[in-house]
Amino acid sequence: MYNPYNDPFNKQNPGESGFQWNAPESGVPTEWNGSTYHSGPQTGQGGGMPPEKKPPRKTPRWVKTAVLCACCVAVSVGGSVGISAAIFQNSIPTAASDSAQANQTDNSSSSANASSQASGEDSSGRITQTTNTTAAQQLTQQEVAAKVIPSVVCIQTYSSTEAAFGFGSTETKQGEGSGVIATSDGYIITNAHVVSGADSIKVILSDNTTYEAELIGSDATTDLAVIKIDATGLQAAEFGSSSQLQVADTVMAIGNPGGLEFQSSVSVGCISALDRVVTNSESYTMKCIQTDAAINPGNSGGALVNMYGQVIGINSSKLVDTSYEGMGFAIPIDDALPIINDLREFGYVKDRPVLGISGQFIDTLTAYYNRLSATGYYVAEISSEAVSAAGLQQGDIIVEIDGKTVTSSNVISSAIAAKETGDTVSVVVVRGSQEITLTLPLSEYTPSTDAAANS
Repeated sequence: MYNPYNDPFNKQNPGESGFQWNAPESGVPTEWNGSTYHSGPQTGQGGGMPPEKKPPRKTPRWVKTAVLCACCVAVSVGGSVGISAAIFQNSIPTAASDSAQANQTDNSSSSANASSQASGEDSSGRITQTTNTTAAQQLTQQEVAAKVIPSVVCIQTYSSTEAAFGFGSTETKQGEGSGVIATSDGYIITNAHVVSGADSIKVILSDNTTYEAELIGSDATTDLAVIKIDATGLQAAEFGSSSQLQVADTVMAIGNPGGLEFQSSVSVGCISALDRVVTNSESYTMKCIQTDAAINPGNSGGALVNMYGQVIGINSSKLVDTSYEGMGFAIPIDDALPIINDLREFGYVKDRPVLGISGQFIDTLTAYYNRLSATGYYVAEISSEAVSAAGLQQGDIIVEIDGKTVTSSNVISSAIAAKETGDTVSVVVVRGSQEITLTLPLSEYTPSTDAAANS
């Protein structure tokens, strides 16, 4: 852009360069403001000369007196008083405003923490859960993750192998899974199949601290187990209530899919269905929570969490089939906690009825090849003296129980699960060419009971 003060033909100011020039007419600098040159002092980045300060004009005494009188009159007007009061109240909090603000903060804090106050351990040391979330505020997904991730651990299991020629033993990693910290002093919930057959167990916290773990109790029937590490001050999970869930509720699955490599992974989904009947490898039927939150190998034993940051399920299995995608299952926490508390206290589940037998289901093809006269549950071993005394014998085939035809092992386990210790079941057995009806008593499961027995 043309600058008249940089005109090479301007004899009074020939050929100077730069952004600041002295105007011959006024003696004041000019500055480039990004688009044009300006004469005179500029504010901002131009860095021009500051304007000359002039002494302030004195206000006549009679003007001050008039203004003071006008202010006195204005204060007597209601609107002016209101404005003055508002300014005063905003600038200097009153005791009432302090109290209201404190109550608001306390209420907000109480609302956010209402659920956590109700969870933990009761006077007997049993793990409790939050059963009412009406006063609590839902958290964001980020807040839920930040709250729960420190309470979910990675579990690694190892098997020991004797070295050749008796030179000690070697440990081989057997598998990996997840677990949920139940108490601050180191009790951890996981799946029974995660720790099954392990000679040693290691627990890795979310901060990568590693501990050796001890198996406290395991229940293959429900696929739940409790392990313990020697630690204190851990961040225990808060347990909610699975009975309050509704289909389409948002949930998170937190665990270690694939093991430590993908530690503390979070997947978000919803409740796809409730009370979904699932039969596990022990022929035990459970009513599970179905979710579309991604659950992969390594997630087993991890947490299914609601949007209050409460554990409402223990991830247990994934429906594996090429025809299905996005179907995961979790054990409802309302069903899991009584079992967890028993495992923690006794090492096994108390008051669970068992028939005290073990064996396998015989289908038509198996019966044909083994020249058996019927299909049903083949009794291979009897561990209950009461059942033997009632007339059941090894080699009997149970074809009916409580009026239901035995078409799988699940029929027997379901019939027993519906009973209590001390109850009886009516069975029809085939012994050779005879059909015999027997009344068999149910006893309480103990660790000495054969683990393979239907219970």
